[in-house]
Amino acid sequence: MKKIISVALVFALVFAFAACKKKEDVSVTQETRGDINVQQVVVTEMLTDASGEVVTEQGGEAVIVTEIHTEAITEPESLATDPAQWSQEEIVAFYKSAAVKTHPDVTSSQTMTMKKMVVNDGKGLIGGILKLAEEAIAKALAKNSTTFDGITGGFNNLAVDDAEAIKAYKSGEYTVVEMTMKEQTDGTYGSMYDGTVGHAISVLGNVSTAAAEFPAFDIDFENAKISIRYSEPTVKVKINSDGIIEKGTWSYTANVDIENLKIGNNLGSITVKTADAAIFYEIKVGGGF
Repeated sequence: MKKIISVALVFALVFAFAACKKKEDVSVTQETRGDINVQQVVVTEMLTDASGEVVTEQGGEAVIVTEIHTEAITEPESLATDPAQWSQEEIVAFYKSAAVKTHPDVTSSQTMTMKKMVVNDGKGLIGGILKLAEEAIAKALAKNSTTFDGITGGFNNLAVDDAEAIKAYKSGEYTVVEMTMKEQTDGTYGSMYDGTVGHAISVLGNVSTAAAEFPAFDIDFENAKISIRYSEPTVKVKINSDGIIEKGTWSYTANVDIENLKIGNNLGSITVKTADAAIFYEIKVGGGF
C-alpha cells in the first residue's frame, strides 16, 4: 500500500510539472550587419519546481537549458494610420518589433489552474488515490503565481502562418494586437520556443526533464505515449505610441494525454494505463488586457 501511494503521488506531481517554471538569465544583444539590424537572444534556464527549488539531476547538477535565437529584425515601415488597414504581415512585424523593444525590461506574471485530471478512468486504487489528490494539486497550481523578466515566447521566429487569426485596431492612444494561434501538439521531447504556440507564448518543452525531480523513482518516458495539445492559444496586447507593450495577456490550455507510463523504485513498479489532464496557463503584463 505504501509503495502504491508513493508512486501515485509522484505521478500526480508529474502532472504538476506543467507548473514548473524556468529561472531565466536572458541577454539581448543587437548589432548592425551591413544594412540589417540583427538581434540575438540567449536564454539560459535553470528548471525549478512548483516551490521554486532548482531541479537537479542525480549527482546534484542543476538542470540547465540554453537556447539561442538570432533573427534580422526590421521595423515596419510606412504603416497606414489606421491599424485595421494593416496586412497580417505588417501586424506581425509590428508585434515583433514591440516585443523586441519591450523585452527584457518588463515583468511578466504567470498562473496555472488545473481544469481536469483523470487517471485510469478514475478506477482502481491508483485512480482513486489521485482523484482524492486532485483538489490539493489544483490548489498548489493556483498558488504557483510567479514572475519573470521579459516578453514570453520565441517571438523572433513568429510568422503569419503560426496564426489562425490576426487583427489590429486603435484603442484610444494605444494599438491593440490580437492573435489566435494555431493549436500545437508535442510529444515527450518538445522545445519551449518551437512551434506555432511556442513562437507566440512558449510551451512546456521536454517533459522527460520531470524525471529529474524524482531521483528515487525510475520514470520510463521512453516507452510511454505522451501527447500535449495546446488549445485555445491567444495573444492580446496593448502597445503604446513608443512601440512598447504596456499590457498583455498570453494564454492556452495544455491538454496532457498519457498512456502506459511505468513508474518504479527499489520496491517494484506500477504502470499507469491512461491519464488525462488539462491545465490552463496564463501570462500577464501590466495586469493583463
